[in-house]
Amino acid sequence: MWDHNTHFHNFLLRQLPRKIDRALDVGCGLGLFAWKLAKRAEIVDAIDVDRTVLKEALDRHNAANIYYKRADFLEIDLTADSYDAIVSIASLHHMDLEEALKKMRLLLRPSGKLIILGLYRETSIIDYIYSVISIPLNLIYLNWYRRSTLTEKTVAPTRPAKLSFNQIKSVANTLIPGFKLQRHLFWRYSLIWQKP
Repeated sequence: MWDHNTHFHNFLLRQLPRKIDRALDVGCGLGLFAWKLAKRAEIVDAIDVDRTVLKEALDRHNAANIYYKRADFLEIDLTADSYDAIVSIASLHHMDLEEALKKMRLLLRPSGKLIILGLYRETSIIDYIYSVISIPLNLIYLNWYRRSTLTEKTVAPTRPAKLSFNQIKSVANTLIPGFKLQRHLFWRYSLIWQKP
């Protein structure tokens, strides 16, 4: 299966050590990345608010060390300093960015990694240049993968991004200085941060 998020899975995995103790997948959706993460982590907690999507995740991408939970990330009670890695793929724009980053910072162990693949609202010339390049590539990838793979029956709910790339950068600057923020094709950005 290919989509704008799975396209970056290998990039995201390269940001992690080969072996980690505990990971959290925030907004795990259909569970594909949690399943990939489970090959590196002893324990993966994977949370999502959507019951239908989680049922599909359990059916398609289950492993003995993945613990799927139906919960709102900003409301769930999790222990501080308990994760070596926190990953969020196309889910952060569904939440209050400031509150989500504060909680992620709190939950990470010292030297833990925060890995975000997110969506941003286009506002600048650079944003639109990335979009113009992405449109034909998107059509090529969709045609190629439509012929070679089955599509998922269930799709996680989507929502357009509210914050621009620069707004995301500004919020991150105040909460997690030292992060690496990068635009990508297919209307995505990555934010990588290691807790001191």
